[in-house]
Amino acid sequence: MKSLVGVLAIAVSAQVLAEPVLVEGGQYVPVVVLDKELEQLTMPNFMLDAAPVTHAEYQTFVLAHPKWRRDTIPAIFHDGNYLKSWQTADSHAVDDADKAVTQVSWFAARAYCKAQGGRLPSLEEWEYASAQYRQQQGLTDHEYARMLFSWHTNPTTYAQLPLDPVAGKLNHMHDRVNEWVEDFQLLLTNGDDNDVLSGSCGDSARFMADFGEASYATFFRYQSRSNYRAQSTTSTLGFRCAYDVE
Repeated sequence: MKSLVGVLAIAVSAQVLAEPVLVEGGQYVPVVVLDKELEQLTMPNFMLDAAPVTHAEYQTFVLAHPKWRRDTIPAIFHDGNYLKSWQTADSHAVDDADKAVTQVSWFAARAYCKAQGGRLPSLEEWEYASAQYRQQQGLTDHEYARMLFSWHTNPTTYAQLPLDPVAGKLNHMHDRVNEWVEDFQLLLTNGDDNDVLSGSCGDSARFMADFGEASYATFFRYQSRSNYRAQSTTSTLGFRCAYDVE
């Protein structure tokens, strides 16, 4: 059995690795053009958690905010499967401590981030950070697409892998869980026509900026996010928080 000192050392180490990192702003061309009149965005600086929130981190939040326990969360904030895999209403399985927390609704994820002094990232912030992560990892379009399609083929297996973050860098943006963003339900615009992204792939794909394999893989992520409801609590959907830069 680990000593208390050992457990605390692990907790401090995990906290350091999870410190938010600066995502430097710049010009960004989205893969999915949500507004035909705005094909390039100027992104400001912001901070983003280095890795998805873990079970251990979320348990600390639940203990400090009992409203978000499994047995006390209001029914309007989840679909009935909120933290279903936890051993008790306020404790996760021991082996899950350093895995990305899942079965958390959009409402709960927002509450967690607010308690940390942050917020959920916008979709464009997350995707902009994802593009920087690809450069950081040196991923080619083919490698990136292969990684995403592999995740979509068997997402549950990837969600069960522990996090192994590197301090000071973005980690695990494509190889553990899909992640909540603030504006996950998107409305695409094309002149006077509107189209909800949760429609069919063939219909919504006309909003893609190009049809390369990397862009198509990213489109899958857009599409899958829009299929959720705010109450959804799936075993493959987690989150990380963003923070404004003063």
